[in-house]
Amino acid sequence: MKKRIEEAEPYSQLLVEFENSEAQFLTLERSLSGGDIAAYASRINDIKPGSGERIVPKRSGKSQAKDVTEILFAFADIKEATLRKNDRGDVNRLTIRTMLPLFLVDEISIIDERSPITGRLGFDATARKRAFAYMLSGKDDAGIIASERKDIAAARLNAQLSVISDILTPIEQRLQSRTQHADDSIERIDKTIQALSQSLADHSEERETLENERRDAIALVQHAESQLLAITELQRQYNLLAERYRSDLDRLDFITEGAHFFDGLQEVRCPLCDQLMSPEHSHKASERRIEVYEAARAEASKIRAHSNDLREAIKTLELLRSARETERNAGQDTIKRTDSRIRSILAPAMQDDNTRLDRLFSRRVELEAARSDEVQASDLRGLKEKIESEVSGRSPSSQKWEPLPAGALRKLCAEVEGVLKEWKWEGEGRVEFDETEYDIKVDGQRRQSHGKGVRAVLYSAFVIAVLRYCHTNGRPHPGTLVIDSPLTSYKKGKTGGKSDGPVSEGIESAFWQALRRTPTGVQIIIIENKEPPPEVAEAVHYEWFAGKNGPPGERKGFITAQS
Repeated sequence: MKKRIEEAEPYSQLLVEFENSEAQFLTLERSLSGGDIAAYASRINDIKPGSGERIVPKRSGKSQAKDVTEILFAFADIKEATLRKNDRGDVNRLTIRTMLPLFLVDEISIIDERSPITGRLGFDATARKRAFAYMLSGKDDAGIIASERKDIAAARLNAQLSVISDILTPIEQRLQSRTQHADDSIERIDKTIQALSQSLADHSEERETLENERRDAIALVQHAESQLLAITELQRQYNLLAERYRSDLDRLDFITEGAHFFDGLQEVRCPLCDQLMSPEHSHKASERRIEVYEAARAEASKIRAHSNDLREAIKTLELLRSARETERNAGQDTIKRTDSRIRSILAPAMQDDNTRLDRLFSRRVELEAARSDEVQASDLRGLKEKIESEVSGRSPSSQKWEPLPAGALRKLCAEVEGVLKEWKWEGEGRVEFDETEYDIKVDGQRRQSHGKGVRAVLYSAFVIAVLRYCHTNGRPHPGTLVIDSPLTSYKKGKTGGKSDGPVSEGIESAFWQALRRTPTGVQIIIIENKEPPPEVAEAVHYEWFAGKNGPPGERKGFITAQS
């Protein structure tokens, strides 16, 4: 506590006990000098030493530590919420402090001309307005995407302009230095590439056909040459056989002629036995010369028959040789023709086509790069103009946000009308909500235009109506309302000025009687210098502070003296 009170000097700790509608208890304990808070899930009298849970008064930065808001919201069955805190759309966590003006009304705020929703003007006015909207609808701002701050956005846009200029400058230099021919276009090059590709495909197909024909011719030549080798070898064998046949015939001729001349030999020594050839001397050769002659003749006839067959076979081989030589020559001619066609016509044509295609592809890449540069340059110029327009302020500068829910607002106004009717308000009691001032108008007159006493009554009626509305419709609210001096006009303080007179007796009496009808499940705490009627004091929990000069036995003030 920054302000030290004489009666509080003997005390060092402050304990606050809460009870919710489910008969659960929560006690918060904190040193009067500050520091963290201890939370107990029990009544003050049932606290066990060391059983408290340490919590922080509030979170700082990105801390996720458990704080007063988290533990009180959970105890009051209020869900954690995210609310917009400025017109850019930045969001912040809903805290118990943001809701304070709607359930904790001090004696200065109640007569103030400021809004009962925003309270004293500060950096959290938007957050308090959104907290009020959250209490009306139960819907928070978790889905909002924030816009950038103007200075950050301007710095970002200028940085983007610098980057765009750095990218655009070399592109424009390349575009200026590029030489463009009238007939030089990607479309024309594509057509030429297509024609050359077709020509190359035709040449490739023809070459493949010639290669196949050449392979067939080589196979034919190889087959013919192998056949010729075989024929040559057969001819050599046949010639040897023919020579053998001639030799055999000559030998037979010699034998038959020898047998014919055997009788004409003179008496000489026999070449066989070296005896004189006398008449008595004879050999079987002479005796069998007729048989030898016949046998030689028969053998010669057979050899001649074989020799004739051999001559036919040789003729056939000659014919086969001639046919194979023709095939070989034809194959060799085909090989020469295909080689000549491929070497002198197709290969140069295909090489020329490939060379031209390489040049065309290279040129097409250059043109494609140039076209890409043109498109990129155009996009960058457009983006640059757009950013320059945003920098110069021609772009929209403010956002339009969803207004308060009309249906819920009308229900709340009806609730305020009901409270005023209970309090015997003089007049029709028609209540409207001014979304410009975030305050109510009663019978067409703004709350701020009334005197302090009426402002206090209307402030009280408004926060009580908010409490009733949230309780009836299941909207987030702590369920407790504390109002300081709703019936006593403020006469002194920083605001100064003269009181506008006391609240009418009819409203004051009706106000006290209405407290007796407070619904179960909510709590209204009134701090007031005026005493309620006896029947009201008996019906509610009534505490009387007698002051320093009070009689013995009576409570002097909120802080009791230690005995």
